[in-house]
Amino acid sequence: MSDIKLDRRRFLKISTASVFGTGLVLAIKWDELPADNKTLLIKASPFQPNAWLKIGSDGRVTVFVVESEMGQGSSSLMPMILAEELEVAWDDIAIQRAPLKPAYGYQATGGSSSIRKGWATLRSAGAMARQMLIQAAAQQWSVNPSDCYAENSQVIHKQTGKQQSFAQLAQLAAKLPIPENVSLKSPNEYKILGTSVPRLDIPGKVNGSAQFGIDVRLPNMLFATTVHCPVIGGKAKKINDSKAKQIAGVEGVYKIDNAVAVVAEDTWSAMQAAKALEIEWDEGANKNLSSQQIQQQLENAAKNSTRVKFQQGDLDSPGAAKTINAHYDMPFQAHVPMEPMNCTALVNDQGCEVWAPTQSPTGARNTAEKYGLSKFNYYLEKISRRLDFSERDVVDVHTTLLGGGFGRRIQQDYVAEAVQIARQLKQPVNLTWTREEDIQHDFYHPYTFHVMQGSVDANGKPHSWWHRIAAVGQASAGQLPYAIPNSKIDVASVDIAVPTGPWRSVKHHYYAFAQETFFDELAALGKQDPLQLRLELLTDPRMKKVLQLAADKAQWGKPLAEGHFLGLAVHKSFGTYVAEAVEIALDDQGLVNVVRVVVAVDCGIVINRDTLLAQMEGSVVFGLSAALKSPITLKDGRVQQNNFYDYPILKMSEMPKVDTFIVKNNESPQGIGEPAVPPLAPALANAIFAATGSAVRRLPFSQGPSD
Repeated sequence: MSDIKLDRRRFLKISTASVFGTGLVLAIKWDELPADNKTLLIKASPFQPNAWLKIGSDGRVTVFVVESEMGQGSSSLMPMILAEELEVAWDDIAIQRAPLKPAYGYQATGGSSSIRKGWATLRSAGAMARQMLIQAAAQQWSVNPSDCYAENSQVIHKQTGKQQSFAQLAQLAAKLPIPENVSLKSPNEYKILGTSVPRLDIPGKVNGSAQFGIDVRLPNMLFATTVHCPVIGGKAKKINDSKAKQIAGVEGVYKIDNAVAVVAEDTWSAMQAAKALEIEWDEGANKNLSSQQIQQQLENAAKNSTRVKFQQGDLDSPGAAKTINAHYDMPFQAHVPMEPMNCTALVNDQGCEVWAPTQSPTGARNTAEKYGLSKFNYYLEKISRRLDFSERDVVDVHTTLLGGGFGRRIQQDYVAEAVQIARQLKQPVNLTWTREEDIQHDFYHPYTFHVMQGSVDANGKPHSWWHRIAAVGQASAGQLPYAIPNSKIDVASVDIAVPTGPWRSVKHHYYAFAQETFFDELAALGKQDPLQLRLELLTDPRMKKVLQLAADKAQWGKPLAEGHFLGLAVHKSFGTYVAEAVEIALDDQGLVNVVRVVVAVDCGIVINRDTLLAQMEGSVVFGLSAALKSPITLKDGRVQQNNFYDYPILKMSEMPKVDTFIVKNNESPQGIGEPAVPPLAPALANAIFAATGSAVRRLPFSQGPSD
């Protein structure tokens, strides 16, 4: 074990019998967690459920989870961290959604940040509770606390074998002072972490009791759907709703800020009525926008002034024997979570209440305040929160389970619409978008255009590297992981009306694709083995190790079955290193079949092994869908794709075998939800390059080469 010192002025024991029932409750604030990972507790009202854990008189340990559960397993991973240090039996753990209270800071789930944010906080919360329970038992037995230990929801006296349960000790522990120091376990002492304990959210999903946003039902509820202008940025000018209102069950048609809403007694009737609307649209300034225009703007931007993100050496220095130039083209791509955008809202004289499958409960609350409150109440609410008058709470957000997120549900447009409709109705309304609206009015993964130039010296080794990225929205890039003496990476951002936003792995997807695919082209130019050249030039030992592991498990360099080829790629994102080897089979017609994907991952300490494997496999599905399937394209200002028939995702019959191998170490745990996406497309492209000799420079691959 290792000891950490706690700041006593920041820690408070909270006895909250009036809210939670008799027990021990501890609270820690993430927003004030400093860089050195000391844990801080904050003062909390006994009437507000703003604690990280509570131990009830029945022995149940409830962990309050901030993260939105969208299938990534955070609702089990976070309790595992706390339970490990608390020494509580996993069967005694229960989870509860953390409320929107100041103790939890700004609530948003994204960027594979949950574990990284919660690691130090939840370990210390569990360890402190354990230490106080041990102290309570020792006090009852009149023994030294060092002669006692906690295990399996019990405190045990080493010499006599006496034991008491956490349930029996909770009341006494709540009266004890906060310890100045707590002891944290060493990794070799872990009993829960690194195992595959059953996820706490699975039973409800199996038996149907789990509530997703689309499942919310309230008394006197109405149902709605919205129709948006087909042209990006357009608005309704004239609405003929006579045919829509003839459909049985339709309650009304309402114009809101950026859409037309149809309200009915059920969702199906609302959607049928929406199809019957006759709307004259003001198409606005984007009615002639097309993918070809956007590509041209990006190409033009790549020729002009840019921001340098990384530079070393001199690109013009002598020594280049051969040079290669390439352009990489990556289109807009949609999120397509299985649960379309939806939200339930109730607005009345008492305030605004929202039920939403959102990745940002705080963002949802801020949106509900803006659209659901009068200007007076809006500013009063802002002032009250700043002054910590938290009992006001005129806006409340209930975060449901999410049927997929991938960054789409960071945005709050669907919350804004539900609140606007509910404000007019004065009764609860469940808004659900159609799949077509979901795909055509997304916040897309940005379109990017990449200019690449590289050279090798007389020995075939890389001499120079230049990577320029032009992107719709805010372009971004990381540092080059390879020790190429003359290197430069710069970016250019283009302001185009198409909405963009976070997409699973964000910038890393487009950055890694161009980088890792062009690396194989540069290796081929110098007649170098792409694996050996990477190992020679990589500067990070962990990246080298994960790459070598993937290559070994894929049997790189050994004979493959006839018509089979391998490609490799490696990338670090969100603190985690992932290397992937993709094995393809090429048939007589030149069609590519992805046979196997080998994933090697180094994410530091593994919290739940089964969840890690699931995230790697899910990332392969997501990455292959993006690499092989349809792009989002525009014509006359309209997104041309509508549904899964023309924006398909990977089918079960297309799923390759996925073998995941984990690098074991005791580094702090890092993100796992996104890091396996970026290396997938370049590894596949490199396999095709190895098979055909033709570089793949455009996603999806079905579009063919870009130049």
